[in-house]
Amino acid sequence: MLEENLIKLGFSPSEIRIYLHLIKTGSSYPKKISAETGINRTNVYEALDRLISKGVISFIIKNKLRWFEAKNPDCLISLIGEKEEEIKKTKDIILNDIKKLDIAPSIPSLEANIFVGKKGLRMIFEEILETRKQIDLFASELQFKKIFGPYFELWHKKRIALGIKQRSIFPEQFESKLEKRDLLTYKFVDNKYTNPTTTILYGDTCVLIQWSKEPIAIKINNKEIVKSHLNYFNMLWNN
Repeated sequence: MLEENLIKLGFSPSEIRIYLHLIKTGSSYPKKISAETGINRTNVYEALDRLISKGVISFIIKNKLRWFEAKNPDCLISLIGEKEEEIKKTKDIILNDIKKLDIAPSIPSLEANIFVGKKGLRMIFEEILETRKQIDLFASELQFKKIFGPYFELWHKKRIALGIKQRSIFPEQFESKLEKRDLLTYKFVDNKYTNPTTTILYGDTCVLIQWSKEPIAIKINNKEIVKSHLNYFNMLWNN
């Protein structure tokens, strides 16, 4: 609305009513403006003075009375320009003052979500493919294949079709049980390094899966956490 935008330019409610009244009716004098707008005459005089200082109205003397009229609406462009300049100066001052403060080091943002059940886990595995980032996986069992069956095979077909590489680390007891697949390489570690959870790293995301009767997955989006897990993964991979 016009009134709302005039408020943003610094007009008071009484200034808006008087200014719009003068635009619609032409020139007028304080007593008549007060009667026609319902604004107290003292407030009318004060509002008229402020509107003059804003440069949106002017007056002439007629029969010893001051008659006021609204200027061409184009004068608002000048007022808008002044406001813009004022805002720019304020912004520059605020930014300069903030830069002088002792600002605490930024803390990487952390976003974590929990997924429960096969349906929730399937959503995660689909998202892994959508990101098209390399996958690094550390598992202690063959739970993915055991729980999902045919979807496990379909998922790998999609991964290969999308050209997504995968590195997987398993305990050495599974060395003879794993199938060779395109874009998938295995490393095997001593059984003492096994962990009850599966860790999957891709992009800036880390997924921790607890394969219980009702599996639970925690998905964490955080570069520093992924970096930490990846360092451990690479240490085992390169041994």
